[in-house]
Amino acid sequence: MADLDQLRHPDNLRRAWRWIRSNPDAAYKSYFRPLYQHFAVAEVALLDDLADRLRRDIYEPETACKIFQPKPSGILRPISLLTVEDQIVYQGAVNLIAEKLYPRIVRRYYKQVFGYLYAGKSSVWFYRKWSNGYKAFNEAARQAFAGGFIYTASFDLTACYDSLDHRVLRHFLENLGADQDFCRKVAEWLEKWTATERGIFHNHGIPQGPLSSGLLSEVVLSHFDDLKLEGVDFRYLRYVDDIRLFAKSEHELRRLLVSLDLLSKDVGLFPQSGKISIHLVRNIEEELKTISNPPENAITRASTDQKKLLKRIEKLTPRYEITNPTRFKYLLAHATPSARLTARLWRILERHPEIYRSVCNYLRRYKKLPRVAAEKLVDQVKTNSLYEAVRAEFIGAADGRLPALQDKALAKLIKRSWIPKSMSADFQVAVGRFLMRTGNLSADQITDACRAAPPWWARASLIGPVDPHLLGTSTLQEIAGNGVKDTSKVPALEAAWKAFEIAYVPPGRRRKWNKAAELFMKEVGLIHRSTVSHCGINNAFAKLDKHIPGANWKNLFSGRYAQAERQAIETVAASGVNITGFANLLDVFNDLLLDAVFLADGTVGTYTLGKPGSVTHTSTSAFAMKYPKTFALVSDVHNARYESMYSHSLIRRTGKPTKKISFKFLPKAKKLIRECATELVSAGLA
Repeated sequence: MADLDQLRHPDNLRRAWRWIRSNPDAAYKSYFRPLYQHFAVAEVALLDDLADRLRRDIYEPETACKIFQPKPSGILRPISLLTVEDQIVYQGAVNLIAEKLYPRIVRRYYKQVFGYLYAGKSSVWFYRKWSNGYKAFNEAARQAFAGGFIYTASFDLTACYDSLDHRVLRHFLENLGADQDFCRKVAEWLEKWTATERGIFHNHGIPQGPLSSGLLSEVVLSHFDDLKLEGVDFRYLRYVDDIRLFAKSEHELRRLLVSLDLLSKDVGLFPQSGKISIHLVRNIEEELKTISNPPENAITRASTDQKKLLKRIEKLTPRYEITNPTRFKYLLAHATPSARLTARLWRILERHPEIYRSVCNYLRRYKKLPRVAAEKLVDQVKTNSLYEAVRAEFIGAADGRLPALQDKALAKLIKRSWIPKSMSADFQVAVGRFLMRTGNLSADQITDACRAAPPWWARASLIGPVDPHLLGTSTLQEIAGNGVKDTSKVPALEAAWKAFEIAYVPPGRRRKWNKAAELFMKEVGLIHRSTVSHCGINNAFAKLDKHIPGANWKNLFSGRYAQAERQAIETVAASGVNITGFANLLDVFNDLLLDAVFLADGTVGTYTLGKPGSVTHTSTSAFAMKYPKTFALVSDVHNARYESMYSHSLIRRTGKPTKKISFKFLPKAKKLIRECATELVSAGLA
């Protein structure tokens, strides 16, 4: 079968979509979580449509939306946001490349090559666990030193992702046995995805951010793994584009570096000469940067000792300078906010502005920021005018967490920046969301931004959080009506979701609608809703688990059916992306379910909507005895939600911090829903 035929095969596209959702890179996924969830609602129809366009060769990728983040050096790192559909196509192509590359390089895994290690078709994740590779990289370095290879040097490549030439990439892909048509098509797509937002197209570079790019870079970087030098015994270790050499003499090491330089010139890449440091290793542990060895005494699987953790952070930041950035970020990710640590972070941030994302993630753990921290945050937004990405991140961390006085001050400050057609995408979204929540944008301004913001990601990300409680019905309908005609699929899908939320079908001929919006609205029942066999709850649960029996949910939920249907659809959409969100969404569905069951069966007592705890506190009630499977679903999900970091900061009965819910909860939830549905059908309620 030709490579392009394999690429568009439904199994390959589904595998690509599965791996995108399981991507462990939380930073990249944070730009897409609701967009992934809404794509998942109609994933079968949307993937079938994508496969058809690939087959007919009418699929056209969209230009990437660029986010520019500052590096420690002060220059910018471009993050490329691809549409959900383009991510699937890109991943689908790299799936085939991974299968071709793997047999040639697997012998080097954990011996010479340690990053972006392909996990195989049957794996839940595309890559093997990165921390295992990092541990093996460090252990191999220790063994080299112990074996007498006491001279070392690093060989880093300058802007590796941005510099990869598409013709060089095609050369290596063809050497792997890829069809020329496939290689040409991949190069065409990369040209579109690496173009600037000013429409300047390059013949080099791969997009930074998407899951697929790591393995695609390995196609070229594996060229360095063939390093050989007659008569020289050495150790070669590569973690992505960071090559570490060990030799027994300085002279041998210099010869090896010259050979690597020649190899880099073969493929059009360039070493960072300023980072090449040949030296004698005196203490191998000082050479290694790791978060896994030695383990942190303050952090265990069961709990985190915040006092010990704070002392470790202070030790790692003498005079507010970070001595080990990797370990510092790891510790900060486990820290509970405190006045002492927050004050220290502001001082550290003055010297290390590149840690802004880690600091903002820390600040997001505050339910409400204290006055001093809130004032410092507002000041950061005011004074940091160089990097819009930094300002956007701090605005996002502030949104909904500031005291009233600082909330008002920040809204007034950033309102002056609201110029949608000239703002970067991430800054526009952060400012827009903040001003919408605080009522500082008019209905016309919101409508115009959702319709005409230049980057597709900005339009989609502004449509999603539009609040029906803050805007009138006519404004919401206008946003939905404009959005379903958007030429980009992602904002069109978000507009279709908004139409679904307000139960609105835009009038007029559907010929102008984006096909993705139409497929979505068919899936959720807005189009041909009168079709008897169609039930959004049944469709959603069938996607979750095909063994969940169909039920007459419309009969059970009666007047609340539309709300229950929306809740079920979003719950299932979250199941493949965000289990913590899935549990919280399912808990709300169960609240509606309890209300419906108690209204349908007067023999079990009464229920007040919004108070599931009044039912779950005892297993001997009339409801629990008569409907034990439904009680089990409601009780177990409510207990899981109680320990969720989306709901509370502490588990009251133990005093321990709440956390994310493990994916292990998903099989249990499927079983509970299946048994509950069977019970309600047998009882004649659904």
